[in-house]
Amino acid sequence: MLDIKNKASLAIKKFIGDLISSSPDLQDKLDNISPISFDFTIADIGPFYIKINKEEITASLDSIKNNDFSISIGLLEATRYITNRTIEKGHIVGDAEKAFVLINILKSTNIDLSVLVEKNFGHIPGVLSYLASIKINQNTDVTIPQDKLGQKLRSMSIRLDRLEALGKQK
Repeated sequence: MLDIKNKASLAIKKFIGDLISSSPDLQDKLDNISPISFDFTIADIGPFYIKINKEEITASLDSIKNNDFSISIGLLEATRYITNRTIEKGHIVGDAEKAFVLINILKSTNIDLSVLVEKNFGHIPGVLSYLASIKINQNTDVTIPQDKLGQKLRSMSIRLDRLEALGKQK
C-alpha cells in the first residue's frame, strides 16, 4: 500500500510540474498566494492533498493538517471545469476565497491542455484533446470537415491495429 501511495504522490507531483512547465507565468502566480494547502477529490477518487510553498509543492495521499479548503467534484463537474474553468461554490468546503483565488489563477494562465494530455497519455489522446478543444472553443481558424476527421481517425485506428498485429507476430 505504501508503494502505491508513493507512486500516486509522484505522479501527482509530476503532473503539477508539467502544469507549471506548460504555462510561463504559473509558478510566479502560485508563489504570490503561497503557502496554501488543500485537498481535492474527483469522482470519488482521492482525496489528493496538495501543499504549495514558495520552495516546493508537495502532493500526497496522506492527510495534511490545517487544510485551507477541500474541493470534491464528480466527472460532470470536472468536464465543466475543463470547458468553463469554473467550479460551483457548493463543491468547496473551507476557505472559499482562497479556493477561488487559486481557481482564477489557473483560469487566467494559458495552460495548454493538449500538451499535457500528450505528455501524460500519448500522441493520439493529445491530438484528440486538441481537436476537442478546437470544437469546444470554435474560435480558431483551423477547420477540419467532419467526414475528413472521421476518415483520419479511422485510418489511424487501422494503422494501430496493424502495428499491434505485427507486434504480436514477433
